[in-house]
Amino acid sequence: MNSGENPWIRVLLEPIFIIFIIHLGTFKKGGKMRSRILQTLSVCVLAAFVQVNAQSIESIMMQGQQMLQNGAYSQAVTSFRQVIQREPSNFEAQFNLAFSYLGWGRNSNAVDEFKKAMRLQPRNSQVWSNLAIAYENMGKSQDAMNALYQAVQLDPQNITARLNLAAMYANNNQHSKAAGQFKEVITLDGTNEEALTNLSKCLIALGKIDEAKGYLKQSLGVNPNNGDAHWELGNLAWKKENDLEKAISEYKLAITVEPSGAHFYENYALALEEKGDKAGAIDVLKKSLIYTDDALRKEKINEKIDRLEHGDNANVKSSDEGTKLTTKSQIADLRKELGKGEKSDAQTQRLDTKPVDIMGDLNDLEKDEGSTFDLKSEAKKRAVK
Repeated sequence: MNSGENPWIRVLLEPIFIIFIIHLGTFKKGGKMRSRILQTLSVCVLAAFVQVNAQSIESIMMQGQQMLQNGAYSQAVTSFRQVIQREPSNFEAQFNLAFSYLGWGRNSNAVDEFKKAMRLQPRNSQVWSNLAIAYENMGKSQDAMNALYQAVQLDPQNITARLNLAAMYANNNQHSKAAGQFKEVITLDGTNEEALTNLSKCLIALGKIDEAKGYLKQSLGVNPNNGDAHWELGNLAWKKENDLEKAISEYKLAITVEPSGAHFYENYALALEEKGDKAGAIDVLKKSLIYTDDALRKEKINEKIDRLEHGDNANVKSSDEGTKLTTKSQIADLRKELGKGEKSDAQTQRLDTKPVDIMGDLNDLEKDEGSTFDLKSEAKKRAVK
């Protein structure tokens, strides 16, 4: 008996089989009445077998779904393949099989299985959206972009596909197209914090500063604890409005609402250094070490702290590291060095997409890793069924 069969059905079936076998010979010589009984028994047996088969498939599907939810992708693949072997046209099983391969990291298999699902439902937007994830994981960015475009065409309200398509446009420096997609998302969902914040970054890159500030403030209206929005407002205040105090205030808010955002501390320290508050800058850099995992990056930060604390007396490796940081260019150098090695371990689960310079013409600030668009940053980026 298959694991998914109902044991009570088997109990009911066995007597039917016994009666059927005992009387089969007798029925062969009987009249019309016996022939009708035989036909009735045959129909009952066939119907019972169909019911057992259907319940077995349903049970296997449930097992596969449970495995998929638990992240047991290889077991999920086995379950869904069993269903497909018995029901080749079962779209749900085919889609889940492809999705299981995607979660497993078997992207080539995922592409093949999503294409099979596409043959069953060629106009299913979710198939195209997930196919794009598999393509991007394989480094086939153009194929991924084409698949996302198709997903959006098939379902203009597919917000996940639009966010992913916008991210791909942004990572390829197509900021106008990216902004267009983010605006479409906002039209569908005016409280989409991700779209509001990332739209502002695209607008900054396009030089539309006032419009960008409007969307940043709208994003904070949705979520006052959006550290990224405070950080961007700080950048604009410092380098576009020449308002250092306002910039410092925004940077402070950023680390207050999101203390684990390591990159927020850097510009905060730089702004304090430019203001002449060296002690404050040192304190901020020390706090950033708590949230910095990269060993090389920690070493660099510690070198800067040591140099700020001891000036010319610091034990430094290069000839210019004993110089006090008093000019913008020297502060920019510090910012640049701190910007190295930004990638964290958390990004191993993200797509390695080309970074976008969302800082636009804010030339005095290097691009920070926290400003990149990532197609698969967070699970929500993977299309759901």
